[in-house]
Amino acid sequence: MFDEQTDAFERLVIMGRFPRDHEQQKGYDYITDLKVELRKEEQKEKHVGKHIDKDVGKNVGKLNQVKPRTLKVGKVPTPVDELLKNKKPTEWIVDSFGAKGAAVLLAGDKGSGKSAFCYRLAESVSKGAVFLGQLETVKSKVLVWQADESKENALDKIDLMDITAGFDFVFDSDDGWDELDIPRLRKHLVDGKYGVLLIDSVTGLLMSKGISIKDPEFSTPMKKLNTLAGDLDMLIVLNCHLTKEDRREVNAKDILGAGTQSAAVSDIWGIWNPDEKEEESFTMKCLGKRNCDKNTMWYLEGNKEDFSFRLTSVGEHDLLPDKKKQYSFKFLDHLHKTENGMTVKELAALFSCTEEHARRVCIRLKRQGQVERVKHSIKLGRPIYVYTAKTFPTSGI
Repeated sequence: MFDEQTDAFERLVIMGRFPRDHEQQKGYDYITDLKVELRKEEQKEKHVGKHIDKDVGKNVGKLNQVKPRTLKVGKVPTPVDELLKNKKPTEWIVDSFGAKGAAVLLAGDKGSGKSAFCYRLAESVSKGAVFLGQLETVKSKVLVWQADESKENALDKIDLMDITAGFDFVFDSDDGWDELDIPRLRKHLVDGKYGVLLIDSVTGLLMSKGISIKDPEFSTPMKKLNTLAGDLDMLIVLNCHLTKEDRREVNAKDILGAGTQSAAVSDIWGIWNPDEKEEESFTMKCLGKRNCDKNTMWYLEGNKEDFSFRLTSVGEHDLLPDKKKQYSFKFLDHLHKTENGMTVKELAALFSCTEEHARRVCIRLKRQGQVERVKHSIKLGRPIYVYTAKTFPTSGI
């Protein structure tokens, strides 16, 4: 009998009749209490059932009056030829690095020079001055959103860099700037007539709100920023951190949240210090995507005294941006004088450069909408392309 009383007691505790820390009392009739509670539950179910039947009866007629749901078809698919007609050519705000309508991810370790690089970029763009001693810029209004460095640390660095004016700053400690609110950001950018936004860093800004870099949701704000850049026809540069420090080179897999961050932007660059003994030596690499040529290598010489950088050399099969620009002008000028166009091989021989250099220059001109090409298929080997000029050469190539 005591076992039955114990069973009844335990069920009463589960039903909330007694608190969980209540001790079973010997001689108390828990079975009778359980029967009473069970009757109460039964009465409640009957009462609820009556109301349900009543409500269902009232609404039977209404159910018969429900209109069939209209299927939303959405936007009709667009033919690819129509999309290509409206495609804009690449317009660089920072030559070979940052294009209009693009979000560019710049990935590096702490101390790799990301922040100073962005401050120098902001300085050059705000003046329309040459960046890194090689890259021409289009003068634009610049906003820097600092979410990694404190206001004091950032201003100390700006002071050492001898930057006194030119661009605007906001900090994540400022009211309303501690989280990424795309509609509000859009309004600030439009009202302020900004052409460039630099966020240092997007990793810190998002993770401060509890969004893990491993979460699929991490890519959502990145995609929205990339869309925002396209909508406003501006350049957005996003500094981000790496999975671990102390490396000889940066690859896509090293980027924190690589599966989400890198897939959401237009272009990706890595920056690192290849030799700890050479503190003023930096390497940049294009990790691919839309505008920059994948595996492009830039070797920078830094200056610890004023945090400045110079682009001194490039990878084996590439040309310095300034040299590439000179070839672009020469190619386009000559193509205007030829009726049948020229191949990469012919241009390389004419201007005494390698075929790979000529190919890169031609691809650059095509992306910028300055040349057209016609494909000639052959039975063996890859097809041959013949390039013809669409526009007249200018100093801004």
